[in-house]
Amino acid sequence: MVRVEYYVNENTFKERLQIYFIKNQRSSLRIRIANLFLKLLTCALYIIRVVTDLNPIYATCYGCVSGNKSEYILSANLTEEKFQENPIINWDAILWVNRPLELWMVQVVLAIISLIESLLLAYLGYKGNIWQQLLSFHFVLEILNTVPFTFTIFYAPLRTMFIPVFLNCWLAKRSLENMFNDLHRAMQKSQSALSQQLTILSATLICLVFT
Repeated sequence: MVRVEYYVNENTFKERLQIYFIKNQRSSLRIRIANLFLKLLTCALYIIRVVTDLNPIYATCYGCVSGNKSEYILSANLTEEKFQENPIINWDAILWVNRPLELWMVQVVLAIISLIESLLLAYLGYKGNIWQQLLSFHFVLEILNTVPFTFTIFYAPLRTMFIPVFLNCWLAKRSLENMFNDLHRAMQKSQSALSQQLTILSATLICLVFT
């Protein structure tokens, strides 16, 4: 009787995800494009929120009643010289914004998707130094723009809290750079380096103006 053993070379679940999200050029390119669209959409929603926020003086937490704002209304009509003599800062207008419930729901969904994606990519890119992954500039930006929205799900008054969503423009710029790299790998040929650098430079200038 001869004993026969079969050895099957099966990739682990993490390795399969790495192939789809990182190593496979075409699938990675599609993910980069989707991520770029997601970041640009969050920036567009931020612009909509700012445009529709016509009276920030009365901004307050979600479901809260705005207090007496007469002194802030009077200070808004003062000249710059008189305001400097007796500056009055409306901290509620800084901490809170007028965010409609429908807009909040869309932003929460986008934030959860972005958070899951960033955590997954951090897990797939882990190479022994967890702090290097968690303290990277883009990962910190991702956490800053997504985690606060998840908190607002469980504590309703925070739904109108100011969150610096405009910082997503820098994450969109990074997605654009990664998309160029994946595009070059997928096509197996180098595109115009000058046009690529000009596009990235234009994106950097737009990010500086936007922030």
